[in-house]
Amino acid sequence: MKLKKNQIFIDTSAKLFIQSLILVFITVILTGGISLYLALSIRQDDMDTAIRNMSCMVSQLDMVKESLKNKETADNMLEGLDLLIKTSEQADVLVVCDTNSIRYYHTDHDRIGEKFRGDDQTKILEGGKPYISEAEGTLGMQRRAFYPVLDDDGTILGFVVSSVLTTSLSRIRNQIIGLFLAILLILLCVGALLSWISMRRIRKILLGYNPEEFRKIFLEHTEVMDALEEGILAINLKGEIMLMNQSAKRLLQISRGINVKGKLVLDVFPQSRLAEVIETQEEHLNYSSMIYDNQILLSDILIRKGKNVEGAVSVFRNKTEVTKLAEELTGARYMVDTLRSFNHEFMNKLHIILGLLEMKDYEGAKKYILNTSMVSGREVSHICQTIPVSNLAALLIGKLIRASELGITFNLKNDSYFSKKKRDLPVDSYITIVGNLVENAMDELNHADFTVKEIELGIYSEEGHTMITCDDTGGGIPEEILFSIYDRHTTTKGEGHGTGYARIREIVDYCEGTIHIDTEIGMGSSIEINLPI
Repeated sequence: MKLKKNQIFIDTSAKLFIQSLILVFITVILTGGISLYLALSIRQDDMDTAIRNMSCMVSQLDMVKESLKNKETADNMLEGLDLLIKTSEQADVLVVCDTNSIRYYHTDHDRIGEKFRGDDQTKILEGGKPYISEAEGTLGMQRRAFYPVLDDDGTILGFVVSSVLTTSLSRIRNQIIGLFLAILLILLCVGALLSWISMRRIRKILLGYNPEEFRKIFLEHTEVMDALEEGILAINLKGEIMLMNQSAKRLLQISRGINVKGKLVLDVFPQSRLAEVIETQEEHLNYSSMIYDNQILLSDILIRKGKNVEGAVSVFRNKTEVTKLAEELTGARYMVDTLRSFNHEFMNKLHIILGLLEMKDYEGAKKYILNTSMVSGREVSHICQTIPVSNLAALLIGKLIRASELGITFNLKNDSYFSKKKRDLPVDSYITIVGNLVENAMDELNHADFTVKEIELGIYSEEGHTMITCDDTGGGIPEEILFSIYDRHTTTKGEGHGTGYARIREIVDYCEGTIHIDTEIGMGSSIEINLPI
């Protein structure tokens, strides 16, 4: 399997190399083709200009005009034109004809006196403008430039033709094409060499990995980073973001498609202390920070390469999720306490029945079994239906059983309600408040012989606001105790107590809520807590 995997990466590198070669080949061919076309076009234009200029120049010569007027080939014209055609690098053939297309001069003197061949001279004899045409002449296919020979009064005396043989054009084209093919071949070889060097360079940059192998590793690492529940944010020494996974973006409320790489960390995450960590080189572990009303647990750690610091990374997680896990564990404890209370009450009932049976009071045992029961199933059902949070419900059921054992009537008010929507206050805070309120009321009712022992608890929790009430029929709170009730050591129960109301006050102050206590000596107390969250 390993060989196959390596073979895949080798094949990928070969494909990349071949693709780069094809790209170089196409680029060179396109560039060469365009350059060749332009070179041939320019060469063609140069040759057309040369033969046109020669025809124009010869048509202006006086010796040519005199020869055509006299109807004979003058010796001076013959010698002059011979010299001209020999010194020309462009024209192969030069012809002078009269209006009857009879040659008065030809590069090949044997052709003088013969009729012009090609039949493409008609337009020039009819007074047309100078032009270039292609036709077959005595020496083969030619490209010809026609110019009229005019007398002083504008009368046409004849015409001049300067031409290039097609074989000469082909030879020049072949030379240019051959040169360009040689250049293209050299460029292709250079391109192949550069592609090979580039592939080696790329592999060196990728730490020896093939591109496809490196891509696979990168994608795997990215998937792992994005799969983490913890947010990860890394910066360089300039404070610029190098890495941010999807969990970090989610916690910082950054859209998934937005690229924050290269941005300053303080522009994206103003509460970040990473820049401070780099400056002081002191790491911060497990500290809390508020981000968009969420409690976040962060750790800022330096990134080191050897002894040098190259940046810093922040690992953070939504503290509410951590709190939720803690609440689930805490809920298990309250469930166990509730089961223990059930077991304790059940054993007490059994002991009473056993005692009556030992006393042979069978009728009394029968009446006790028929008239007594454990905690009312209706009350337990009411708590479970009203309080959808198992931890808090378990606590209330436990308090219900404990109150029953102490002869205290404990009930959750019928109009209580508890929203199932997201709560901004952790369940532990509800448990702390409710547990301390009910426990204090039970202690008050249990330490004296009151005619009526009753506790009524009300919980009214909805999104944005929570109210908790607790009424008891105890002896009330003395004024001296009420004055310092929130002090940690204020208590009537002895040493080791006195923290209940202090803990409640801490939660209420954190939520910027209020506590109202209405108490009357000998009548009982009513406590109302409002939490605007």
